[in-house]
Amino acid sequence: MRVRTRFAPSPTGNLHIGGARTALFNWIWAKKWNGSFVLRIEDTDKERSSIQFEESIKKDLLWLGLNWDEGPDVDGPYGPYRQSDRFDMYHDVLEKLKNLGCVYPCYCTVEELESERESQLARSLPPKYSGKCRNLTDEERKKLEKAGRIPSWRFKVPQKPGRVEFYDEVHKHYALSYREVGDFILVRSDGIPTYVFAAVVDDHYMQITHVIRGDEHLPNTIRQVLLYQALSWDPPSFAHIPMILSREGKKLSKREGAEGISELREKGYLPEAVRAYLATLSWAVEGEDFLFDPYAMVRVFELTSISRSSPIHDENRLRWWGNRALKQKDTLWLAEKLIEMARERDLKPFCSSETLASLLPEALSDQATIIEVFESLIWLFARPQKSNETPPWLQELAGELGKVGRWDRKEIEKVLKAFQKKLGIKAKEFFHPLRMTITGSHWGPPLPLVMEVLGKDEVLLRLEQN
Repeated sequence: MRVRTRFAPSPTGNLHIGGARTALFNWIWAKKWNGSFVLRIEDTDKERSSIQFEESIKKDLLWLGLNWDEGPDVDGPYGPYRQSDRFDMYHDVLEKLKNLGCVYPCYCTVEELESERESQLARSLPPKYSGKCRNLTDEERKKLEKAGRIPSWRFKVPQKPGRVEFYDEVHKHYALSYREVGDFILVRSDGIPTYVFAAVVDDHYMQITHVIRGDEHLPNTIRQVLLYQALSWDPPSFAHIPMILSREGKKLSKREGAEGISELREKGYLPEAVRAYLATLSWAVEGEDFLFDPYAMVRVFELTSISRSSPIHDENRLRWWGNRALKQKDTLWLAEKLIEMARERDLKPFCSSETLASLLPEALSDQATIIEVFESLIWLFARPQKSNETPPWLQELAGELGKVGRWDRKEIEKVLKAFQKKLGIKAKEFFHPLRMTITGSHWGPPLPLVMEVLGKDEVLLRLEQN
């Protein structure tokens, strides 16, 4: 059977790094086997779901290069691809389970269930549904409905010895005894299917072969395996990847330092840097340069090579990948992007993209984002403010530079060194104020190269203005 994976976000917020890593691993696995990567929108939470979040998630996936083969806006044979459009399917499967005697109506209120849970915790018992509605008589059910109770529908977990188990590509054998699994809700009293139920129906009818998701879903998988068995459906293969933690060892969240992919994009990270960083969260491979090429990842990726240990989100490591990606990027592409950024800010570059590209190997140091590169080279797009400490020898130096015939790095360097020697001052006392005058920055590429790139007329103008 052809491999089919899916990424199924809820459009209740922006795409964060945990979700993006899940999408990446699903995309890689599908491409490795020439299969299909499906985008499914799980929008059953009507109050919190929004089309704006859905569009934001899709924009972020495309920016990362994770194009989907089927989804809400890409026709496929197993649609629709929004859960809100699939309620008829959930209803039909629920009716099938009713006919099989696998479900029953539950009339417990939220308050009753919470009271039951608190009582169990107080007795140091793991919370699970007691099954109080499982054996109600028809007369008892009618009485509750007459009182206005609207039931949810619960799955009847088999009451027998033994364990529910499944094989996971990451965690290997995973099992739980039947007695530990309480009867769980499939459809709430408002008619909305639960995640556990809807995901099974969708994965079956979309012919998903591999479910790759976070390991917080391991308990859900036990319940879903029971559903597959009750419906006589073949379950997909499972691979539960470890949760990403904060530096404090807590679940990553906004409060604990989680960043959205859109935030990283706005900060100026290159998509290949973010992609490579995400890939190394739980996946260790020999060599790293190939991680900038998604199809190189595809060739070597294996689900069994994913670690079970939770990785720590490390912004310094992300910055390291950001810097490495910049240094491996084509310099002309970077130059053209920087000039485009300048024009967006109504700034005019003082050199061509080709000239700027020749400067970049010397200009890239520890920057992690293209915005940081732009800010470090702002002197190429805007003249610096007049310095408060203007060296008295600037006008004399301008006169010497004005005599230079061939304006290139070597000739400029000769003039500068000769002038410094003539002044009889240390290199730092000469070059630092000169750099500040020309660029407004304390550091940067070699000054003769900076001056060559800016051009003779612009350099003389900046010296004379001070």
